[in-house]
Amino acid sequence: MLLLGVLLWLSFNIKFLSPIAHAVRDFSLSDMYYQIDWDSDRPMEYSSDVVIVDITKLYDRDEIANVVDMVKDCSPKAIGVDVIFEKKSYDEAADALLMEVADSSGAVFAKKLTDYHNDTFNSQVRSFFVSDGVKDGFTNAAGDMSTKCVREFRLMETLDNVPQYSLVSQVAELYDSTATVEDKTLNYRINYRRLEFSVIGCDDVYENRELLKDKLVLIGMMSEESDMHLTPLGKIPGLKILAYSIQTVLEKKNIKTIDDGSLMALSVIICFITVLWQFYWIRFIGSRKSFMGVLLSNSTLFSSFLTFIWLALIAWITYVVYEKYDYNIPMAMILAPVVLVAEGRNLYASVVKAYSRTMPGGIFENSLYN
Repeated sequence: MLLLGVLLWLSFNIKFLSPIAHAVRDFSLSDMYYQIDWDSDRPMEYSSDVVIVDITKLYDRDEIANVVDMVKDCSPKAIGVDVIFEKKSYDEAADALLMEVADSSGAVFAKKLTDYHNDTFNSQVRSFFVSDGVKDGFTNAAGDMSTKCVREFRLMETLDNVPQYSLVSQVAELYDSTATVEDKTLNYRINYRRLEFSVIGCDDVYENRELLKDKLVLIGMMSEESDMHLTPLGKIPGLKILAYSIQTVLEKKNIKTIDDGSLMALSVIICFITVLWQFYWIRFIGSRKSFMGVLLSNSTLFSSFLTFIWLALIAWITYVVYEKYDYNIPMAMILAPVVLVAEGRNLYASVVKAYSRTMPGGIFENSLYN
């Protein structure tokens, strides 16, 4: 564990090693869990709560306003619009129609919080028509937007230390009043389980009236390259990330993560178990007098193979915990010390031998590593 601490300190504090630090920071074994889930052969499940209306091919504001109005006519329980109309356009009639529809539809419109500093956002980008009668909510990923892979979301941020609620939080509560989360200030992991969302084209709204009725409808762009984001499922549109976040809130299946103190304790325990079984295995094999026993006891390849099997078993156990109980155990902090056990043992043996040769009869005189 001391060796691991030294390596981590070097990685995060020496400039030319910073890419390693960034790679470690952005690594999560849960990405592998999702790949296993999505590679399964079971039939695809579709959300019974969230439906997406794709307006990628629309550019005129009056056309977008008409789509929002059509969706409203289909009697959904909640509407979220992931488009920001920052400034007025040259088409005053289109702007007026958009303002009217925004006011009458009850939809929640997107906004962006910007200028993150000192644990608070200091400015925002929102649609020009937002007023007391029109709701909007931020669509930022969790934190200060510095993460490369979107794994988490937040329900509340602060703007100049004033609470701001996300689009996810607001549409989820409009759709289901019981979909409330006690602590909105925490980061919640998005559950990217094997689930798809029905996507309707902007020209087919009325044809899918029954599909939209009593649903939570998200309106936005599904094929806009500038709104594609890296996730454990690869690059997907921001609108779909919102859909997974909303589904996570509705199902109350946010992925819980072990706290740092418990993770450190678990890491030490597993590391100690690794040292223990490796020690007794080496001792057992070393006591064999057969050709195979001598061969295996001196084979680093064989001991590495056993360690690999042990790591695979640990990974499988954490996957079962993740799949069955929606509980994430970050494996980097557990696998790293296990991988370094052999190096730690060699370092310890070197210390013992150096001490014994320079100070004979000391505390390491009867050590097995002497």
